[in-house]
Amino acid sequence: MDTKEFFNGLEIEEKDKDKAEAYIKSKGLFAHMQIKNKMLAWSSDKAIKYSQIASYYRYDKRIRIILYKYIAYLEEYYRAILLDNFSDSTEQNFWIKIIADKINSGIRLDIILENLGFRSLLNQVKLLPDNLKEYSFNSNKPIRKNIDALIELRNAVMHNKFLLMYRGFEMCYFAKGRKGSTLRDNILNLVNFLPEDVGKNCIKDINACKENRNTEKDTEWDLPEQAIVVIE
Repeated sequence: MDTKEFFNGLEIEEKDKDKAEAYIKSKGLFAHMQIKNKMLAWSSDKAIKYSQIASYYRYDKRIRIILYKYIAYLEEYYRAILLDNFSDSTEQNFWIKIIADKINSGIRLDIILENLGFRSLLNQVKLLPDNLKEYSFNSNKPIRKNIDALIELRNAVMHNKFLLMYRGFEMCYFAKGRKGSTLRDNILNLVNFLPEDVGKNCIKDINACKENRNTEKDTEWDLPEQAIVVIE
């Protein structure tokens, strides 16, 4: 595989050639070829524009940045709930084992939570007492599987996976028996863990990722309609 193969049959503006070479060098030829092949599968005339490939890549990055923001919010939100309610009263019977053991060893709750893994944090929040259930999640759904899906989404975002072509997402379960494992499904699953107003903002931000925000220095924004993730 070489750059000649990538540029073969590709429609590209002269002004974009240097930028394309730089992006291939920094982001990898393999990723660019994957996107090109995706575009070829969508195209009826087999003519692919570099602007479409560049827009697809930038769109994926925008989504990753938004998801990182809201996953980070969720972690901070749940840690804050636990600290604000129990930092001065750690003798509780609902702690998961890893937290209970460290509390019994004399470690402060804030230090424990700073180093607690995401899965353990979610498992602890699931066990919040009744007076704090408003901060927990809907237990009528298969919460264990939705937690698994949320963790996989988090890992994909944190490790900079190409989300639009990622095939490792877990199945998410929703009301009325609906389920799915697409990127859209996994974003909706994240939204369901967030406070309602924050979840609405997450949807708004994800839907705004498709907008043209170009400056005159950017490659033309030419995002294929098939790539757009719409959250309703």
